[in-house]
Amino acid sequence: MSVIVLTGGPGSPGVTTTSLGLTLCWPGDVMLSDCDRDPAQAIPAGYLRGLDLGGRGLAVLARLHREARGIGPELIRQTIALTREETTNRRFLPGFAQPGAVRLFDHIWPELAEAFTDLGTQGIDVIVDAGRLGHDGLPTALLEVADAIGFVLQSNLKSLAASRLYLPLLVDQVHELPADRPLGLVLVGPGRPYSTHEITAQFGVDCWTRIPWDPRPAGVLSHGLTPPRGFNNSPLLGSYRVAALHLTQRLERARALRHELLQGGAP
Repeated sequence: MSVIVLTGGPGSPGVTTTSLGLTLCWPGDVMLSDCDRDPAQAIPAGYLRGLDLGGRGLAVLARLHREARGIGPELIRQTIALTREETTNRRFLPGFAQPGAVRLFDHIWPELAEAFTDLGTQGIDVIVDAGRLGHDGLPTALLEVADAIGFVLQSNLKSLAASRLYLPLLVDQVHELPADRPLGLVLVGPGRPYSTHEITAQFGVDCWTRIPWDPRPAGVLSHGLTPPRGFNNSPLLGSYRVAALHLTQRLERARALRHELLQGGAP
């Protein structure tokens, strides 16, 4: 199974909303993990409408690590359900409850990343909302286990200016990894005003998927607004379904290619 890491530059490009939308439309069992190092509790306060998390989340995993107890067996128990009455299991791992807790996690990222990959034995994919890039990039451990890394941006000048500053940091960090990790753009609101072609030409990074600018349905995910009529059939939800399907197909092709290369190199 797969680990997908999503990030972006400053200016609210839509990383959390996109991560949540993909999770809700993912074609198999999936866990969304809030690994934003600028904690905002966006999903609990937005989509989940202030739901009591029961103390679950990264803080508990940090305590287990300090007590020299493995966090892998506890990982799923620290999640909550995002949907009800579905055959597909969609879980959410809450993030940091306090800004000061982030620095305490510096040495825990490798163990958490390993726990993410271990979920594959249970048939669970992981979507990581890594929030915005800092000046030092993302935790290397998360990138090392990522099967795909998506950089979320909008097509307006403000978002593109921020991306010009931060995307090169991510590109450099990915190039320094011990193994290749695919990196692509997730473009929110193409044509407002710049086209996909103009943006990919500027940054030299392929665009994996385009999400339409659809504020009212997006408000259901970002702010917990009451779903408008036809929400499930909206262009926004349709684009998340298509993006999730295309991404899973891309990952399956990559796995098949790696398998072929390994088989070809076998004695």
